[in-house]
Amino acid sequence: MREVRAWHLDDDGRLVCVAPEALWGVALEERQPPTDPVAYHGRQGKLTDWWSATTGTLVVCGSKRRTYVATELDFDPAISRFAGEPVELHWEQGRIRHRWRPDFIALTRDQQRQAVVLAPHRMGPQWRERLAALREVAAQAGWSVCMRPVPHGVRRENLLLVADFRQPAVCDQAHERALLAAFRRPRPLKEGVLASGVPEFLGRDHVYQLIWRRRLDIDWSRPLLPFSPVWAARGQR
Repeated sequence: MREVRAWHLDDDGRLVCVAPEALWGVALEERQPPTDPVAYHGRQGKLTDWWSATTGTLVVCGSKRRTYVATELDFDPAISRFAGEPVELHWEQGRIRHRWRPDFIALTRDQQRQAVVLAPHRMGPQWRERLAALREVAAQAGWSVCMRPVPHGVRRENLLLVADFRQPAVCDQAHERALLAAFRRPRPLKEGVLASGVPEFLGRDHVYQLIWRRRLDIDWSRPLLPFSPVWAARGQR
């Protein structure tokens, strides 16, 4: 078994180094990275932050790929909080010293912690070593390990579109009820907005927001356009 040490910020913002078992119960999903993340050659895009509707805070994302996965985590109703790169793992393998930060630590609504990592382009030796070390840490810290694919194509474009409307709800309750009633059965987005009686310039934005809140649903394999079918999600009809 590898001897792994974990670096993270404690409750007072001090940098500490601990054994994996000392991570049990630590709310890393609420912490910042132990040091400022630094972009390196080969990362897609640039350092950025994702404003999370789930937590109302900024989540550190060191690349565009991480931002896309942060969007998925934010959209996932099973996730209650998550943070980007809040822990750094150090270990040695032979003469090689390793240092690595799992992409996210998340807390689910049933109070289970997950170490979330992006699915790699290819499963090379370095990746397998990192994943093995993480699984050893997770077993001692009481975490699960979740490998998330990076959303791409039409799903990613649709997700980013509705994520623009992830801010706290501003939809008038009467408008919301009218839209849910109009989309009780699948119908084109524009048609449903017109049938609801909600002003069109407001109704379209409210539909995007209700999709983000999972009160309305779409076919995620097709682009979200004015004539795309929209319907009330299960339990909303």
